[in-house]
Amino acid sequence: MTNEPSTAELGETRPDPNAFRDAEDHLNPEWLARLRAHLVAGEVDDIAEMMEPLHAADAGDVIEALEADERVALVQMLGDKFDFLALTEVDESVRSDLIDELPTEEVARGVASLDNDDAVYILEDMDAGDREEVLAQLPAFERLSLKRSLDFPEDSAGRRMQTDFIAIPPFWTVGQTIDYLRAEKDLPDEFFQLYVVDPSYRVLGTIPLDKFLRARRNVQIEKLMNGEVLTVDATEDQEEAARDFERYDLVEVGVVDENKRLVGVLTVDDIVDVIHEEATEDIKLLGGVGDEEVSDNVISTVRSRAPWLVVNLLTAMLASFI
Repeated sequence: MTNEPSTAELGETRPDPNAFRDAEDHLNPEWLARLRAHLVAGEVDDIAEMMEPLHAADAGDVIEALEADERVALVQMLGDKFDFLALTEVDESVRSDLIDELPTEEVARGVASLDNDDAVYILEDMDAGDREEVLAQLPAFERLSLKRSLDFPEDSAGRRMQTDFIAIPPFWTVGQTIDYLRAEKDLPDEFFQLYVVDPSYRVLGTIPLDKFLRARRNVQIEKLMNGEVLTVDATEDQEEAARDFERYDLVEVGVVDENKRLVGVLTVDDIVDVIHEEATEDIKLLGGVGDEEVSDNVISTVRSRAPWLVVNLLTAMLASFI
């Protein structure tokens, strides 16, 4: 009798039942079944342990895979541990239905934890009354910042921008700026360049971080900045802003209001989402599909598709008669 080599000896590994995705990069059915079992049993610690390692995009996939009542239970059981950024990664209909089922206090807590652009992304799909209730529960500064972004037209750069940025005067030195960055607590989580502004917040120039970090402490900011400033109007269509990123190979660009004052920044991660949305919209229009989502119910999808299908049928019959 011969001894067959073990899996370990062959250098292979058995499928991990705790793995979030399977070998084909789909949601692991066993993993999802365990999560559902924990939801039914109300085992909050186990749910938190399973969801904690997931990226916001992966958490969004999980939310879309669950039933409507399971989604609500997941968010409410996790409480402060639920990352509302995951809601920016799901279909609009899924997000709207879920938010409608959540208490206003819960939505306000989640929105307050997000960057301005992500918070606007969630708030803009809510009914005006519900949105005002959520905004009323936020701190004054955050509330005013979000309202200002929401005042800009839909699908504009102003809706997509982040309102957290670093603006410095031209007469500072590199050393003063470094000391300011180290002492200031309310800095953006991520930033790629510094904006040099005058007292009225008009942009005089920009300094990429790589150039800034290589400069000596005694160098004045005005001598270091790039005076050829490229900005985007807050009312400009987001598709036009995306073309600017493509044309000039941008990573970040300032957004200005009608008085040319700096009010926010657009970053490449926001623009990637814009490009995806615009491409999806164009493909849907080519196929005669409106705003339908995969998660929509059958009745609403049929109601939306029926006129186009009837027209398509009539034109096909006309072509056959000819």
